[in-house]
Amino acid sequence: MEQRKVAIYIRVSSVEQREEGLSLEVQERRLVKYANDKDWLVFKIYRDEGKSGTDIKGRKAFQELLNDSKKNKFSAVLVTKLDRAFRSVKDALRTIEDFNKLGIDLISLTENIDTTSAMGKVMFTMISAFAQFERDITSDRVKDVQKDKIERGILPGKAPFGYKPIIRDKKVVGFTIHQKEAEIVQDAFLMASTRHSYKEICKKHGLKPQSYYNIIRNKVYIGIISFEGKERKGTHPALISEELFAKCQKQSP
Repeated sequence: MEQRKVAIYIRVSSVEQREEGLSLEVQERRLVKYANDKDWLVFKIYRDEGKSGTDIKGRKAFQELLNDSKKNKFSAVLVTKLDRAFRSVKDALRTIEDFNKLGIDLISLTENIDTTSAMGKVMFTMISAFAQFERDITSDRVKDVQKDKIERGILPGKAPFGYKPIIRDKKVVGFTIHQKEAEIVQDAFLMASTRHSYKEICKKHGLKPQSYYNIIRNKVYIGIISFEGKERKGTHPALISEELFAKCQKQSP
C-alpha cells in the first residue's frame, strides 16, 4: 500500500511570534510527530511567518499549498488549529469544498477534526461558524467604541497628520497639535489658496501627492469629525479657518 502523502501548514502573525506555544517550530514539531505516528510521508511544510490571518489571499505559502493541492501532490492537510488556516467561514467552507472535490482531507489536531468522517465535516462547519461569530462580536465592540468617541467629539483611530494623541491611563482621550506637522498643514493650505500647484507644495514639504490631497480635503483641520457620512464638531483644535478650507476646495482640482 502506497504511503500517504500529507501537507503541513503552519502560520504565526508578528504578534503571535512573541507568545509562547504559537511559534512555527512548536507547530511544526507537533504536526510532524502526528504524521510520523500515522506513518504518513510529509510532502512539504508550508510556512507563513509574520502574516495576519484576515485574508488567505495575502498569504504566500497558503496560496502555494492551494496550487499544489490542485496538482494532487498530497491527500491531506494538517494544521494545529483551524484559525492557522482560516479566519472566515467563507474562506473555510470554500476551501474545504475544493479539498473535498480533490479528495483531500483536512485534519486539525487541537479541535480533533478529521474530515475523512461525516462527523468531522459537521464539526468543521460548526467550529468555523463559531469562530466567525466571535470575530464579528469583536468587530462590533470596536465599532461601538468608535461611535462612543464620535459622540464625545473625539477622533477615532490614529492621530491625523498635524496632531498627536493625549493619553491618560494608557487610553487616548483626545488629540492636540503636533507643532512641526501643523506648520506643514497650515502652509500647505496657504500655498494652495494662493494657487501654488500641488507639485510645488509636495516638493517644499516632502509630501506625496496622495498625502497632500488627504490633507487639503480633510475637514479635521477645521475641527470637524466626519464618520459614516455624518459630521460633528470635534474636541480637537482646528488648524485653519473654515474660510481658508473652503477657498482651497474651490481651487483644488
